[in-house]
Amino acid sequence: MDIKTARRIKVGAIVRESWDNLAAYRGHGLVLAKEHVEEEHEAKTLGGRKQERFDLTIHWFNGPRHYNTANPELLQNWEVMLVSAT
Repeated sequence: MDIKTARRIKVGAIVRESWDNLAAYRGHGLVLAKEHVEEEHEAKTLGGRKQERFDLTIHWFNGPRHYNTANPELLQNWEVMLVSAT
């Protein structure tokens, strides 16, 4: 999700992974927390330098993703897509 959408997202929103449209089996997640970070960083899925981002703590409904054992998991806003707002 872009930074404009990330500004409006609220705790309780439903999200999914943004980069893999065919991975419906991984399911959706619930946003538990949102933190605004202003620093120059490498956007994980975009590749490129960004000045700000939102870090989202997400609880995956179907358990942790296959390559990560953390549930809830901390992700950048670029890594998820909004499915349903609260």
